[in-house]
Amino acid sequence: MTTIKRLFSRQWWWVTLIVLVGVVFLAWLGVWQLDRLQQRRDFNAMVYERWTQDPYDITAGALPEDLSELEYRRVQAPGTFDYENQIALKNQFRDSQPGVHLITPLLLDDGRAVLVDRGWIPQDDAEPDAWRKYDEPAAEPVISLIQESQLMPFDKPVPVPDAPEQSWFYVNIDAIQPQTPYELLPFFLLQLPEDDRPYDALPYREEPIRLTEGNHLSYAIQWFTFALILGFGYIQFVRLQDRRAERIRREAVQQSESRDMDLPAAPQGT
Repeated sequence: MTTIKRLFSRQWWWVTLIVLVGVVFLAWLGVWQLDRLQQRRDFNAMVYERWTQDPYDITAGALPEDLSELEYRRVQAPGTFDYENQIALKNQFRDSQPGVHLITPLLLDDGRAVLVDRGWIPQDDAEPDAWRKYDEPAAEPVISLIQESQLMPFDKPVPVPDAPEQSWFYVNIDAIQPQTPYELLPFFLLQLPEDDRPYDALPYREEPIRLTEGNHLSYAIQWFTFALILGFGYIQFVRLQDRRAERIRREAVQQSESRDMDLPAAPQGT
């Protein structure tokens, strides 16, 4: 109780108030990280549940009005690749190596097509003349993830070129549609690697989803530890200052008493 009274005494109350605000803030940061950890776990559970479902056949029926319902869910589409109308997505990197992604139309049975990102190839083969050596028969069916049509920064539409372009910075369906001889679906597919596909096969493909909990738990422990150090350390600091002040007071009293003892006695009156 003595320590608590000292913390809120006239000498220390304003410092105590600042320390309390700091402790509460640090503890709030810890709680915030725990909340983010729970959000990450909920997200991982949602992704895992969708990922483990059977692939959704985009040609079997009407697609959901909200394509976000298929986000993180594998989809499948039977068809034939049209390499004559293939394009490339520029400025793509893999392990810091520049290259392009090959974007190939997949012709569907109903006469429409969907653009498929088949993967990365090195910059040495970025010119259209080199693309055909990466032709490969379409898997039956092509297993992919749905990707939204891309826009420029700030959601600006990609300008439609006056002439057909083979190299693009964005996979924007509306801009690419005028140079294709068939109707494109309003999204494109990110092709996933086949089960028996070699890891280093080109075009290089990989599963883009990595489920981890991140560093939220360690960050939460860190902030809670800082809060404890600040609170406990402040209490010990006040106690130390009080003990120091008490020691100085005792020494001053002892010195005063010592001086009194050393003073010569007053002469006795005769």
